[in-house]
Formats: sequence, C-alpha cells, structure tokens
Amino acid sequence: MTDRAPTAGWLTEERRETLGELVAAYAARRPGWAGVASGPVRVIDAQMMVPGRPGVIDVVADIGGRVVHEPLGLRAPGDDSRFLAEGEDPVLGLFEDVGGLAVVFGALHDAEAAGALVEVVSGRRVDPALVRLLRMDDETTVLAAGDALVFTVFNDAGSPSRRGLETLVALDDMGFNHIAAPLALWRRAGRDLGVVQEYLAGASDGYALALTSVRDLYASGGPPEEAGGDFGAEAHLIGTMAARMHLALERAFGRQRDDAAVCADEVEAVVAERAPELLERQVVTELLGKVRALEVPLYAIRTHGDFRLGLVCRTELGWYVVDFPSGPPVTSAGARPGTEGGAVLRSPLADVADMLWSFGRVAVMAAEERDPTGQEGLRELAGAWERRNRRAFFAGYLGVPGISGLVPPGHDAVRLLSSCFELERTATANSRSRSPG
Repeated sequence: MTDRAPTAGWLTEERRETLGELVAAYAARRPGWAGVASGPVRVIDAQMMVPGRPGVIDVVADIGGRVVHEPLGLRAPGDDSRFLAEGEDPVLGLFEDVGGLAVVFGALHDAEAAGALVEVVSGRRVDPALVRLLRMDDETTVLAAGDALVFTVFNDAGSPSRRGLETLVALDDMGFNHIAAPLALWRRAGRDLGVVQEYLAGASDGYALALTSVRDLYASGGPPEEAGGDFGAEAHLIGTMAARMHLALERAFGRQRDDAAVCADEVEAVVAERAPELLERQVVTELLGKVRALEVPLYAIRTHGDFRLGLVCRTELGWYVVDFPSGPPVTSAGARPGTEGGAVLRSPLADVADMLWSFGRVAVMAAEERDPTGQEGLRELAGAWERRNRRAFFAGYLGVPGISGLVPPGHDAVRLLSSCFELERTATANSRSRSPG
C-alpha cells in the first residue's frame, strides 16, 4: 500500500469536473438513483483519502438537486480487484491525478479500497480479505471488517448532520450500553459522512426471533407461556432496555412539559388524514375522549422515533438497539420542537406504542403466513401471544428505577396514552408501505 498522507493541490477544475461526471455515472447505476443522475452535476467537496494505487477520493456532489456522497476508488489499469458482489462491474471510467491515469470504481465495492478507507477513518488496521458488504439501501452502504468493525457510509448527504447519529453518540456518552458503540465518526466541513461501530457478533434480529416464537405457538397450540419458543422473558428485557434508553435520552437532551389533551387532538388529526375510517369506531372515539380527560403530568423527550422489533437485536450479552432514524419520528403526533437545535421531542410512550404495535404486527404476519385463508382460526392464539408479550414489556419498562418520574403516574394513564400513540402508528402503517416488524 502506498503512503496515505494527503496530497495538496491535486484538485484542479478539470479534475473536479471529471469527478462530477464519475459520481453521476455511479448514481445512474445505483438502484433508486437513476432519476437523479440526469440532472446537472456540481461537486461540492472532494478529498483524497488514500493517495496512490489503490487510492480513494471521497466526493460530495449535488446531482439534480440531490446531495450525494460517494467514495471513488482508483486503480492502475490492469490491476486485479476483488469486488464485494458477484457479477458486479462497478467500473465508472478513467481519471488522471498526480499518480497518472487510473481506472475509477465505487470504492465501497472493492475490498482493498474499502479496507483502506476504513483504516483512514477508524485509525485501525483492517485485513481487506475480511471486508464484506452487509447491505446497501437508498441512503447508506454498510460494510463489515471481520467481526470487529461495522462501517456505515451515508450516501445521501442532503442533511449536514443526522439525527440518528446524534442520538447514538449521545446515548454512548450517557453510558447506555445497549448499542453498538461508535468508535469513530467521519465528518468533514460540518457534514456527517459515516460512522465506525463495534460489530455485534452473533446478533439475531428481534423481528425474526419473535416470528419464530409465534410460529412455534401456532404449531403447538396451548398457552404461549408453555410453548417452546416463549418470548415473554425477551419482551420483558426489551421493555427494560427501552426504559433505560429513555432515561439516558432525557439526561442527554432534557425534557419539557407536555399535555395529554393536545396529544389526543394531534393523534386524531393524523388518523383523520391517514385512516379516517378508524374514527368511525366507538372504541377509538372513547379512547381519545379518555386521553383528553387525563389530568396527569406528561413530559416530552428526544425519543427513538421508530422503536420496533426489526430495529433491535439479541446477542449473548443481551438486547441492543441497532438503528436510529435520521429524520423526524415515523409518527408525527405529539411531537414538540426542542429547546436546542430544533430537535423533535415527544412522549416516551410513543416509542412504547411503536413496540406494542410491532408485537401485534408479528402475530398477524405469522398467522397470515401459516393460514392465509383463516380456516385454522389462529386469531385466539395470536391474541394470547400478543397480550402476554405486551404485559411482559410493560413489566420490564415500568420496573426500571427512575422511569416513574418520566411517564404519567398510574398504569391506567400509561396504558391509555400508549394506546393513543399506537392508534396513530396503526393509521400511519395502514397508509404507507414499510417493513413488517
């Protein structure tokens, strides 16, 4: 590997223009970005992260009004590469810098270039043979370096900073240990570009574990607590984790007073927009009325924003939160502008409602999978599984010392407000496509 010290004066106007063309070529190939690539291109920022061959130039560009971020790899013509996806051809074109002519490709698709970039960002040695692609979506690319590091690159760079990353760092600062600890932050010119975290070895997705539990119950029948895959103890632990997360977020970002009647009005407005048919049900109007009548202290804090089974995982050491939304909460009712930096605050019971909704969702999905015609009559078993795990979650959540000062006093008030936010989650889920758990 060549010297990785920055090379000054390398970015001429001609090279800047060429880099813009190369990033546009990459955008044209990336799923979901094809429409962006047809717009005008302007390179906002470019930095040589790894000089030489293989090398890496990191580029932030405005393409058709969308700000994208993509590290570009450089290789001498004829050099061998180990691309991270079979059958992939990430070659974008040619580029000439102080090292001469180079073949350009998506750096995150090449094991050696990606490993070199992780080394620069993290300051840790990386074996390129152990670099692998975990996932790629519309906004991020995630790589693993062996079983030690996970490197997330933010490819959608439209927001200078990311709420989810801010939340992750704040929780780590508060000593909340149910997260993959951030080991290095990649920032430049006030813009969040990526993060290196510890790798959670042996992690199992929370939605998958819950789904296995429900499948086992449907196969065996009987009370859910007697099924071999009983999820009750896990639901209790998730509740405990959620309460600890909320207490840490309160310490990090503070809290402010809220009002139950205002929350009910805002939930009703969202439901009226997203799923107005729900407001025709007597049980819904009665619920909103009871919430409006509550006279209890209520607080809003920075929350997770999309707290569900699909965003938590289980390891041998316990449960972890594996992702934090970068935008505002998935549901918007009850959201309050924070006192600093425009952060969105809401009742922690909105997160509780997200998880309760997730329990019901996994039970329904498993029933539809096993019995799509409904002939086996699994509704009763689904209800029993959901009730057991809702109770276990609440027991874990409300049993954490200190949480009683953050949620309203009395189980009835807690359950009413949780049900109110769960109503909104249901309405929002019914009106848009989202992952099941």
